[in-house]
Amino acid sequence: MIHVFAMGVALLVVALLVGFMVVRLPLLRKLFLPTAVASGLLLLLLGPEIAGKYIPMLSLPPEVYTVWSRMPPLLINVVFATLFLGKPLLKFTEMGKLAAPQVAFGQTIAWGQYMIGGIVTLAIAVPVFGLPPVSASLLEISFEGGHGTVAGLSRVFQEFGFEQGKDIAVGLATASLISALAIGVVVINIGRRRGWFAHEDAAQLVRQKAYTAHILHEIRQQGVRVRQHITPWRLAHHGMLIVASVFLGWLLHEWLLSIERATWGQGGVTIIGYLPIFPLCMFGGMIMQYAWRRLGLVISREIVALYSSLALMVLIATAIGTMSLEFLHTSAAAFVVFYLAGTTWLLLMLLLVARHIFPDHWFINAIISFGQGMGMTATGLLFAQMTDPKNRSGAVEGFGYKQLMFEPFMGGGLVTALSMPAIVLLGLPMFTALCAGISATWLVAGLWYAHTVRRSSAGRR
Repeated sequence: MIHVFAMGVALLVVALLVGFMVVRLPLLRKLFLPTAVASGLLLLLLGPEIAGKYIPMLSLPPEVYTVWSRMPPLLINVVFATLFLGKPLLKFTEMGKLAAPQVAFGQTIAWGQYMIGGIVTLAIAVPVFGLPPVSASLLEISFEGGHGTVAGLSRVFQEFGFEQGKDIAVGLATASLISALAIGVVVINIGRRRGWFAHEDAAQLVRQKAYTAHILHEIRQQGVRVRQHITPWRLAHHGMLIVASVFLGWLLHEWLLSIERATWGQGGVTIIGYLPIFPLCMFGGMIMQYAWRRLGLVISREIVALYSSLALMVLIATAIGTMSLEFLHTSAAAFVVFYLAGTTWLLLMLLLVARHIFPDHWFINAIISFGQGMGMTATGLLFAQMTDPKNRSGAVEGFGYKQLMFEPFMGGGLVTALSMPAIVLLGLPMFTALCAGISATWLVAGLWYAHTVRRSSAGRR
């Protein structure tokens, strides 16, 4: 077993190195394909699902795929434990002023994904494709949550006897991530021509296609900052901090389970049993950050981000590489319907709604949440660099504080974790109507806030 694990780790490192080189080829560099996605697709091609069936001599040993398949549910705990470690926190009122439009827009998108997923499931997925009602959660889990969230919910899919749903969700997460990059670049170029973002330097960067060099420069600068902070002691004590945060998340989960067993669980109602550990690791990280600083220890956000990035890279690569393609035979049509519905919803929010929610720099603010809602946070920040490389709009700062009020609940947070049990408890029609109402409430709140800000600005002129 140790031999298989060592071989799996070695082959994974090789795949990541190959992916790193592949995405730097001139053709793929223009697509901004992440290294993790390229590596995952390589593992998938060489695995039992493709090479094993058609070119056995090129197939990697199936034993290593068993090792890799166990990594994503574990690594998502690390990613969530590091979400807020080392981040400075403003007062809630100050964060609200900076992030209110971003929060309203993000929440409208996320709850709307449940609404759209519910409508598609009620109208098509259940009656036509025979999928279970919990399919309504697939859009938010895969588009907003991504590969890590899907991996973290593996046990929940198993509990509901919907392991096919996990494969569909991984496929949706992969398709949305790849297409988000292509769609985002196209929309940004359209926005530049139509004057949706007016920064001259940003337009020049896009026009000259020089944003690639700019982003690589930023990555190199971040690498310099990381090297300045790295020492063996710093790496070790940050590693211990992250492990302690994950362990505390597990303890919180066990504590909630014991409360459930002693109270409402005796009546047969189980909620916490369906709640995965990873959302609680986020709170474990918050608690450990407070304790760490009380001990007089400094937390380096650069080192925390390094651990988080490595965990996320391996998570995405192994999640894609070990994905079952059986759903393409049994649920290909459902996969396409969900993908088109989710993509259409995000494009409508970006192109028709965003300009009414954001008082200033609507396109720059909205394209970040579009990138996150269809890809991942890094995709949104990439789009921010392309449209506002000097961050004159303040959109990145607002987005960062929005995450503090968004991540604990959506995109892999508590609401995402409990969405499938909620569908079973409430029934799909009630769940869909509730999500539609919440999405509409956030939309109205965003429109009202933007109207208030614009009216206040006009009164001061």
